[in-house]
Amino acid sequence: MSTPTVLLDVLAEELIDRCTTACATGDLSTLTAWAGEMCAERTDVPAVHDLFLSLEPALTATLGPNGFSALHDRLAPIVSRLRLVRGAASADTVDELDLLLADLVSRVESNDPMTAEHCRAVSAWCVRIAQRLALPRHEAAFVARGGLIHDVGKSITPLEILQAPRKLTDAEWVIMREHTTNGYDIVRGHQHLRDFSPVVRSHHERFDGGGYPDNLDRARIPIAVRIVTVADSFNAMIGRRPYRTPLSPDRAMAELRRNAGTQFDPNVVAALIDVVGADHQPVLTGAVA
Repeated sequence: MSTPTVLLDVLAEELIDRCTTACATGDLSTLTAWAGEMCAERTDVPAVHDLFLSLEPALTATLGPNGFSALHDRLAPIVSRLRLVRGAASADTVDELDLLLADLVSRVESNDPMTAEHCRAVSAWCVRIAQRLALPRHEAAFVARGGLIHDVGKSITPLEILQAPRKLTDAEWVIMREHTTNGYDIVRGHQHLRDFSPVVRSHHERFDGGGYPDNLDRARIPIAVRIVTVADSFNAMIGRRPYRTPLSPDRAMAELRRNAGTQFDPNVVAALIDVVGADHQPVLTGAVA
C-alpha cells in the first residue's frame, strides 16, 4: 500500500501499546474501540487491519489461536465499514469555517499581534509537516487550521504576561498555561470549531505524559496535536521573545532532537527536520509561543 512508512510507524506504535494492554488485562474492548477511532480519524489510512495481522504470531502466542480469531472477528467489521471523510463539507460550510478561523485570529491579534504572527507561522509549518508525513490533503488542511488557532486562548491572557520582558514567575505561569483551557472553552461550543478543540486544549501535552493540562500519554495524543506541538515549539524557539534573542534553526532542531521521544513525537520531529533541511526559502518566524 502507498501509506508512508512514517505514518505507519505512528499507527504501529499505538497498536502495539493497545495490544499489550489488551493482552495484559484480557479486555479487548479498548483495543477495538481504538481501532474504530483510528478508522474514523484516518480516513485515507486503512492500515489498522494490516498492522494487526502483522502482529498475528505474537498475539497468537499470547492469546492462543482461538483468542486471536475472536479478536480478528471483532476487528474486521470495524475496519471494513464505510468511513466518512471529515471535512467533506459543502463550500458554504468551508467558507463559514474560514471566516470563523479568521475571526479567532483577529481576536488574538487585537490582544497581541506577535502571538497572531506566531499562529500564522505555526499553521504554515503544520501543513508542511503534514505533507512530509503524507497525510491526505484534507487532513493536512485540518492540521493547518488547528495550528492557526492553537493559541486562541491567549486572546484573553493579560498582555503584561504575554509581553513580559523577563521569565515569568510561578504564579504568572499558572495564568499563561490557562490559555489551553481558555481556548478550548472558546472553540468547543461551536459546531464548526469543536473538531479543533483537542488541538487547542492539548498542544502542550508531552509524548511522555508530562505535559498540561491533562497529562495525556502518547496513546491519547492525536497525530494532529503532535504536529502542532512540534511546529509550535520550533517556531517559538526561532521566533522573537521579549526576554531573549531567537535561536538559530540549527539550535532549535537540536533541541527538538534532544527531546524527541520525551516531549515530542520522534516521527514528527524527523518530518520537521526534513522540511527545514529541504527548505531553500527564508525560515518562517513568529512571535512567542
